[in-house]
Amino acid sequence: MAAEGWDVAAARAVVGTNILGVLRVTAAFLPMLKARPRATIMATSSALAFLPRAEFPTYCASKAFLHSWLISLRHQLRKIPIEVLELSPPYVQTALTGPHQESDPRAMPLDAYVAEVMRLLERGEHPRGEVLLARDHARRWAERDGRYDAIFAAMNPD
Repeated sequence: MAAEGWDVAAARAVVGTNILGVLRVTAAFLPMLKARPRATIMATSSALAFLPRAEFPTYCASKAFLHSWLISLRHQLRKIPIEVLELSPPYVQTALTGPHQESDPRAMPLDAYVAEVMRLLERGEHPRGEVLLARDHARRWAERDGRYDAIFAAMNPD
């Protein structure tokens, strides 16, 4: 990586949490879930899986991995009554990227985010297993809609 100050240990930690953590938890619970009626596996990816922020390359790539992996897992489990969901949060007022994010007016308030996710889950509104809020449709479908370059540039200014 050419970026100054890039730390492979930090990247390894992101991969350990975001990828290996999900794989290990799924592997541990899958035998038990197979025996349960209407079981669900849900993992958190991100719209950044589809349109990355260049300043967080490992994080975005880990979420792209999860998206792909969850599609494959959903297909593998299609004959077993286990629903596989991918929760793809938008930019939410949390401390994920630091204290500034918690009060950033561009970020969705946490309580509004939780309420919308719960509504989508209660209504079963998660096509293709993706729990995706309306505010992230533009990023999720940027490539399909021919807006990838414009949105990428807006998210990653020079």
